[in-house]
Amino acid sequence: MDTNSRVAAASVIGARHQRAGRNGQDAAVALVSGDVAVAVVCDGCSSGASSEVGARLGARLFAEALAAKLAAGACVRERSTWEAVRAEVARTLAGVVGGAIVDAEAVHATLLFTIVAAAVTGEGAAVWVLGDGTYSCDGRVEILGPFPDNQPPYLAYDLIGSPQPAHFAVLEDVRRIVVATDGVADLDHDLGVFGAAALVAHPDLLRRRLVQLAQHDERIDWAERRVIRTPAMLQDDCAIAIIERGDA
Repeated sequence: MDTNSRVAAASVIGARHQRAGRNGQDAAVALVSGDVAVAVVCDGCSSGASSEVGARLGARLFAEALAAKLAAGACVRERSTWEAVRAEVARTLAGVVGGAIVDAEAVHATLLFTIVAAAVTGEGAAVWVLGDGTYSCDGRVEILGPFPDNQPPYLAYDLIGSPQPAHFAVLEDVRRIVVATDGVADLDHDLGVFGAAALVAHPDLLRRRLVQLAQHDERIDWAERRVIRTPAMLQDDCAIAIIERGDA
């Protein structure tokens, strides 16, 4: 059946990174076509010189490869479908950093990123995570990480012969899925902040919401003759993607 799903995706540079003049290292992509809806967020490793490149490239590649495979008839509820997408994206990324002989230095500089991905089709839904992050299914929250020494597994490790296990979960009768990078920890992993139906109805509302959360507030207390500053809620970069089933 056609689920008529709606999607939204956006990312924001956290207040701490804005102050430091750093590029945003998180990326989000959401796609919908017929009965296939896909949402992917990626978080670039902060120690990588240009990890935002890998995060943006990885989010796009993973979302498009997954959507294509599901549209071609692959089962969203089978781990093998997701692992096939993983292998396809890894092959593409290997070509970016040297092909048969991978440049390990380039991998560490640009391609270390986590993935939190979800998909819905007419036959069901599932979530796949490699690294840390958070997702919710109809309000039920699952948190992955943090990992020892703040070193989560990355897809790029596949390129240098050290693949890491991924988290996979089949979702039953789900109506709304939200996936988030680990920056959402600044909100105490409260994905209900992104629960409004309007966030998938308006093409830019999710981005605006993230921008609000990453801005500090100032007001003047005239009686006390002082400026009161409230820190931004999102200090870290954050990416959010949402799938909402239209047949719900």
